[in-house]
Amino acid sequence: MNKDRSLILVGVLLSLILVVIGTIWLSHSQETLDRIAEHFGAKKSAIWNPPLPEYEITGFQGSTMMSIITGSVFTLLVLCVAFIVGKGLKAKTQD
Repeated sequence: MNKDRSLILVGVLLSLILVVIGTIWLSHSQETLDRIAEHFGAKKSAIWNPPLPEYEITGFQGSTMMSIITGSVFTLLVLCVAFIVGKGLKAKTQD
């Protein structure tokens, strides 16, 4: 069990490191689809209003630190949901 915990800890730390690197690296680059859309003169038209438009919290647009925090929180949230679902599936298979 101790080996499993250390493996999970390494995975979480690696995920958070990748969030930081990806956020810093990608926050300064323009998305390829945005560039192509501008080239062809396409305009934005919202189909729905997402809770986090442009993947940023309203009021903190352009803040790299806030993007890192948001990415880390959602990474941990997804990990927790996956862990809970995995525990539930494991319990069902052991019955």
